[in-house]
Amino acid sequence: MWTDKEATIKALSHYMGSGLDRETLEKTYENVMTEAMYPKKQYPSLEGLKTVLDDIAERDPRAKTAKPEQFIDMSFIRELDQSGFIDALYKRNSLAHLLASC
Repeated sequence: MWTDKEATIKALSHYMGSGLDRETLEKTYENVMTEAMYPKKQYPSLEGLKTVLDDIAERDPRAKTAKPEQFIDMSFIRELDQSGFIDALYKRNSLAHLLASC
């Protein structure tokens, strides 16, 4: 999505309905392609998991004492991030090109 705007717009057209004009698809792309909506670095959100646990706690009392950290292992994403792999994804035009260079 971040590296191939045309493919993303094509996907939007497919899933939103092919009857949409290009201008609408472009505006949709611009509105949704934000770090807040689609972060480039997909670290799990402790705050998001806390919200889920709060919701579950209404039905399961064990969730009241659970901590988000109990359910998340950030070591994999951290390792990818620290290695520079994630940043490199967005410097290339395609994932295939990046994988071919490995």
